[in-house]
Amino acid sequence: MANDEEITTTTSAEAHDRSRSHAWYKPGEQLKLSPYTLEIFENYSQIPTGQIAAHIVKIREKAWGIYPYPCIGSFRFLDFAITESPTFNTALAKLKSGGKYLDLGCCFAQDLRALAYAGIPSENLYGADLQSGFIDLSYELFKDGETLKSTFFKGDIFDLATFTPIRGDTSDPALFEKIKGEIDIISARSFLHLFSPGQEFKAACQIVEILKNEPGSIIMGRQVGSFTPGVESISLGKREVFRHNAETWTEFWTRVGEKTGTRWNVQASLLELAPDVKKSVEAAELANIQTRGWLEFVITRL
Repeated sequence: MANDEEITTTTSAEAHDRSRSHAWYKPGEQLKLSPYTLEIFENYSQIPTGQIAAHIVKIREKAWGIYPYPCIGSFRFLDFAITESPTFNTALAKLKSGGKYLDLGCCFAQDLRALAYAGIPSENLYGADLQSGFIDLSYELFKDGETLKSTFFKGDIFDLATFTPIRGDTSDPALFEKIKGEIDIISARSFLHLFSPGQEFKAACQIVEILKNEPGSIIMGRQVGSFTPGVESISLGKREVFRHNAETWTEFWTRVGEKTGTRWNVQASLLELAPDVKKSVEAAELANIQTRGWLEFVITRL
């Protein structure tokens, strides 16, 4: 969702190569669906059980044509990570009482659908991504074009004035400006780790501006981290990023707080990657990824 030249406009064959020979591209016959994923597609999307796998593979092929992210090739967009977050029940309670939620870099916005399935009023759920094609495909994936009342924005995290509603309530072009500062929970899942260290810091400060200026407001998510934190080069987009552990992530948000005049309670833990996830990460990064892990975090405004 950033207007990051290294991410979105590079013409390198490696960054935009849609070859299905990538290690992070999993053939459709290797698709395995968790019980919860089946439940979502059966009960929320109302797709007959025997048709779910073929439906998902068909949509994945369309998404691959938009941008060959590892999460697309490896079907990780079917990972409803919010339901496994340590703050899931807290988030549900906050949202059921009228709170607003924004999924930044939402791609298929699967976590947003999980919240809608859990009974959260979908008009209070928002999504945003730089690639509007993923947002359009999300309706096709979940078959909720007639039922979901959420609003989705296309926008650049480095310029909040670019956020424009493209699906849902599109009647007010200035809608994002009106809800900015009223968001109770922001999901930054697999988002900040896309950027160079300087861009990551700037994006985090922008997130603070979007979030409600009240104690208890939450930034939550999960991204690739490292048990040996530091700057690494990754092949997708040919750029350098900083892979955090829990300690460096806490220090990072201390610096964000100093820059923005805010204070944060940072809860973070680094978890081992599953073997199939590690394989897709290895294909996207030039560095040795044996120390990689999932950095799960909940950042609460004080």
